[in-house]
Amino acid sequence: MEPIVFKVNNTTIEKMKKYYDSQMVPCDDTTLLFKAHTIGCDISVKADGTVELTGQNALREAQHWSKKIKKKMASLNQMDDVYNLHHIGSAETGSADYLGPICVVACYVSDEDVAWIKSLEIGKIDELTTKEIVQYAKILKDRLVYSLLILDNSHYNKMVQDGFNQANIKAKLYNQAIVNVMQKVKQSVKVKVITQFVSPKTYFNYLKNEVIVVKDLMFESNAQDQYMAVAAAEILSRYAYLQYFANMSKSLKMNLCRGTSTNVDNVAVSIATKYGPKMLNKVAKLNFTNTKRVKSLISEA
Repeated sequence: MEPIVFKVNNTTIEKMKKYYDSQMVPCDDTTLLFKAHTIGCDISVKADGTVELTGQNALREAQHWSKKIKKKMASLNQMDDVYNLHHIGSAETGSADYLGPICVVACYVSDEDVAWIKSLEIGKIDELTTKEIVQYAKILKDRLVYSLLILDNSHYNKMVQDGFNQANIKAKLYNQAIVNVMQKVKQSVKVKVITQFVSPKTYFNYLKNEVIVVKDLMFESNAQDQYMAVAAAEILSRYAYLQYFANMSKSLKMNLCRGTSTNVDNVAVSIATKYGPKMLNKVAKLNFTNTKRVKSLISEA
């Protein structure tokens, strides 16, 4: 494949330096500001703003930095191409919900699994109904190799108290889930991808004290649309969350709701009123701004 070459401004160069900080490689060429290597792509940036990308994933990487290329790709519908080789993907559900856990899943798909999942014609995951999530999850979990990690809110709140922010917590969960799957698969899997929620530099900085860190990761936006392992992980994580949420509703004997709306605040107040304020530590993410509003509502009651 021919190299992809385009120009960027100084602001973009600084963003690229931060983004590729952990993937920089030594460079003796004095005309280059830096070189970096990601899975399937080599990146070279010159002092005049010329960027050159080579490798099988060059187009995907270029779209991060060139609006022109991203627009052209979209117009050619090449973004709809799905990665067809075996790979590992990871996704999570629950991090944006005040009530309920964080469910992280890493999933391995073989070459045959990619074609099989495509044949299911799942469509856009964000548009699936709860019933469809359950139906697809039951099919996927019986065939695919995956790892599910569920972090309940009592443990989540303990980690926050210990100084971890949510992105840090998610990085730890993603890394462990991927490690678990790699141990189950017991073969070399070159491509491992997650939907990006922080820069690679920040992600790996969060994991600096971990014993085992999966470093050859691809960070993609909307990864579930291009990688079947991420799509499967997304569905399985949502399924796990739905099961947990249903059991929590049954245990508390009240209808719960997701998100961070005022309706969620009112539910949290009902929980605190019925079971005592300490119950919120078990069912809610206390570092959310909802907690301040909930406490205010309780004091006004």
